[in-house]
Amino acid sequence: MTIKSDIEDAIQVHGAWKAKFRDFLSGKTGFDMSEIGQPDTCKLGIWLGNGARRKLSPENHAQATELHTRFHQVAGDIVHHIKQKDFTAARQALTPGGAFDQASHEMCAFLRKLVLHGRPKVESAANEAVAAAPDGNGTGANL
Repeated sequence: MTIKSDIEDAIQVHGAWKAKFRDFLSGKTGFDMSEIGQPDTCKLGIWLGNGARRKLSPENHAQATELHTRFHQVAGDIVHHIKQKDFTAARQALTPGGAFDQASHEMCAFLRKLVLHGRPKVESAANEAVAAAPDGNGTGANL
């Protein structure tokens, strides 16, 4: 898998949660809420705990992990509201511009930025080494 496909897949999966929450609140479907508040059990959380450490700079990894954890905290709060039968608070968190939208937008925007502008740390180190070579093309020859 590439970093782009890993991230795009994670964005899709997490983005679908809002619809699942709404369908559940309207009685259209059931929803397994047992792992929603656990950021290390979803596919993105597992990737952040393993493969992302090799593909992202330490700074980008820390930020992605922080935003992902915040997203799961907000989702976990919604689950808590649902379990407490506080459906008004759950719906409020799911409104446009609500806590869920904010956490989701921040996480997805950062992840998309990584895909568009970020370079995995291995590529970045290799490119920096080439740029630091005397001729700037990695051959060491001054042509």
